[in-house]
Amino acid sequence: MTYENSADGGCVSVGSFMRLHPSALGVRSRLLALVLVPALFLAVVGISATERQYRSVQVITDVRVDVRVLSDLTALRQALFAARAPVEVKVRAGSVGLDPETAFDLLGIEGGTSDLDAVAARLRALPDGTQPFTIDSLDAVRARSELHPDVALLDQFGQLDTLASNQWDRRFEQLRTEVVATGSTELQGRLDDLEAATLAVSGASAMVTDLADYWFGALTDSARVGPARAAIAVASDQFDDAVADLGESTDPEVAATARRVTKARLGTPFAAAIDDTIAGRPPDAVEGKIDEKVIADTFTSSFELFDPLLVLMEGRSAGLAETATALADEAARAAVLNLAGLAAALISLLVISLAVAGSLDRPLGRLIAAVRRVGNGELDVKPLPVEGPLEIAAASAAFNDVVANLNRIEGKVEALADGELEDPRLQEPLPGALGEAMEHWIQLLSKSIAQRNELQAQLTHRATHDALTSLANRAGALEVLGHALARASRTEAPLAVLYLDLDGFKAVNDNFGHQAGDEVLCEVARRLQDEARTGDVCARLGGDEFVVVAESVADVAGAAALARRVTLRIAEPFIVGGAAPVLTHLAVSIGIAMHTGIDDSPLSILARADEAAYRAKRTRSQVEIAGGVLPPIGLPERAPAPLPTT
Repeated sequence: MTYENSADGGCVSVGSFMRLHPSALGVRSRLLALVLVPALFLAVVGISATERQYRSVQVITDVRVDVRVLSDLTALRQALFAARAPVEVKVRAGSVGLDPETAFDLLGIEGGTSDLDAVAARLRALPDGTQPFTIDSLDAVRARSELHPDVALLDQFGQLDTLASNQWDRRFEQLRTEVVATGSTELQGRLDDLEAATLAVSGASAMVTDLADYWFGALTDSARVGPARAAIAVASDQFDDAVADLGESTDPEVAATARRVTKARLGTPFAAAIDDTIAGRPPDAVEGKIDEKVIADTFTSSFELFDPLLVLMEGRSAGLAETATALADEAARAAVLNLAGLAAALISLLVISLAVAGSLDRPLGRLIAAVRRVGNGELDVKPLPVEGPLEIAAASAAFNDVVANLNRIEGKVEALADGELEDPRLQEPLPGALGEAMEHWIQLLSKSIAQRNELQAQLTHRATHDALTSLANRAGALEVLGHALARASRTEAPLAVLYLDLDGFKAVNDNFGHQAGDEVLCEVARRLQDEARTGDVCARLGGDEFVVVAESVADVAGAAALARRVTLRIAEPFIVGGAAPVLTHLAVSIGIAMHTGIDDSPLSILARADEAAYRAKRTRSQVEIAGGVLPPIGLPERAPAPLPTT
């Protein structure tokens, strides 16, 4: 290795310097100077390590604070739900002429008093800036509750819960960022479990309240039925997904809790009521004569979902706090030890420097100054002249080697930080043994970042796409529809949503098995994409229900024409089976909902399209449009839904 000599502008190696200055070989007292380079370098590294450790302590301290806030917000939502329950019973009982005390007895609920004081206490316990709503808002609910409990009061409770839920989400995302910064996989795992448990409880609560809105809205306010049904479908998916995530937890206790919750839901009246609601079947409990026992059994069976999930939430929250405390204590101890070691190294450095400063002042001064500049982050240091005693010359050469490595490492780190894995700087070799060692870790880090990016892309795709058909799933459809509605509102361009419900699909499963059913669903997805226009988004909402989001469709007639193409294509025969393929037929009922204004939301326009599809299925008209008359589209006369045939 050669270095530029500042005296004559030439290049000289360490070995050549030894031959040119033989008198330097006998200066044993100057060997002490060799301590300076590693000591100063270690001091720089030690200071950086201490700063990182103290930053880790601060991050973990922030995690502990935010965990407490998140726990208090969770307790606030639980108190709000508990306060709403007796009001819900009174309002629903009054709507059907049932004595509230009788309703409490049927549900096995004692007391029947809404404890808004507990909600107020939880609200006041939250730090300033983290309260989702004010005491005045709660007092308004209290005043209406004392005056005349009604459905509007339940809506006020729902608004407060929405505010609390939004605040919980914001604090959780902040906490997730801080947990990722700690690099602790244990904290990350506990946080994932807490999120899934909270989503499960939230989904279960929403199913209970929305089911009450759906059932009793059928008696008192039919306008609430459609939104309640759509909300139940979303809440049910949220609950199922969250419980599934808990079942995949690495913590055996969490996975066992998920299995108990799943078992507790299966076969219960509550589960049957949710399935009937999502399927659009009318509620037997409020059709004709009010069946008080069915209502009581349904809602009572839902209570078994909450206790294990609430216990799990409390345990995960406490575990987060304990783990954060342990990590903070460990990081603080390491920082103190590192600082003590650094102080000892600096004191030793000072003593040695004073001892040899007389004879080594000039070359050693240059070396110290250069090291300090590098320690302060200045890597544009010119190579030190390799001169003076042999030991300092060797140290200068080594320092130049380190600086060269640091400059190239800085370039590599910048490329990695920017995600530019093809950057030519990553291919540049690092000189020397240190460079070889660092190159190994740079390559490992580069590979890890590439794998992380690939995994993140896969997870993002899975979260918004159906595993069977590769179409967008419900979450992906709602996201696409939200963006499409925003664009339509800005540009006033037409927007149509087609809701498809297959006719005769159950017979395929019953006669040929679920594998054949899966083949049919995949073929339906392919045909749907073939008939859709460029730019249209096709999605599978679940089961045999699909949706098409068609932007910039010309008008209702254009949407109807698209529906006609789809019905004709779906009516073509399907070939299913492996060794012995069979031929079967399906039909489809399509509901069309057009974007009507800026007040449309993804759920509302999807609900209108769903209702139109239900009407098309009921009237056997194949295609219906929500809130209007379908223009002539030349559909063939609809035949009865055919059974699968060979």
